[in-house]
Amino acid sequence: MGAIIQLLGRMLLWLVSTYAGQWVLKVLVTLGLTVVVTKVGLPALMSFVQSQMSGWDPFLFQAFGAFGGDVYVSMVISALVARATGSIALKAVTNA
Repeated sequence: MGAIIQLLGRMLLWLVSTYAGQWVLKVLVTLGLTVVVTKVGLPALMSFVQSQMSGWDPFLFQAFGAFGGDVYVSMVISALVARATGSIALKAVTNA
C-alpha cells in the first residue's frame, strides 16, 4: 500500500513540475469539466430549446425532425458547450 501511495505522489509531482505534465493536467481538467457540464448543463439547455420550439406548428415540427434538424441542433449545442467549457477551463488553469 505504501508503494502505491509513493508512486501516486511521484506521478503527481511529475504532473505539476514538468511542462508536459502541465499539459496533461490541463487536458484532464478540461475533459473532467466538459463531462460534468455535459451531464448537468446540457440537459437544461436542451429542454430550454425544446420549450422554445414547442409553439411551432406540428407539421413544421415533424418536418424539422424528419430532415434531421433535431440532431443538428443537438450536435451544434453540444459542440458550443464543449468549446466554451474547454476555453474557460484552459484560461482558469493557465492563469492559476
